[in-house]
Amino acid sequence: MTVQEMTARDRDGSLETFTAELTNAAYGIALRHRRLGSWVDLELALWRVLAETVTRWGRELPQAADQPLSK
Repeated sequence: MTVQEMTARDRDGSLETFTAELTNAAYGIALRHRRLGSWVDLELALWRVLAETVTRWGRELPQAADQPLSK
């Protein structure tokens, strides 16, 4: 299956799952190094920044990838 064949819903769900997993991984590291503020604000800030970045990657991906995805 090529990237173009993926439905928008499948891609959005995959990007959201990836963002959640990335946020979870980054949160533990950021939590150890933070100095001020609540842990909730930290996690939400991470989610926002990572979601924006992953969404941008998702928009750029179809333009850059015409090769089949590996299974």
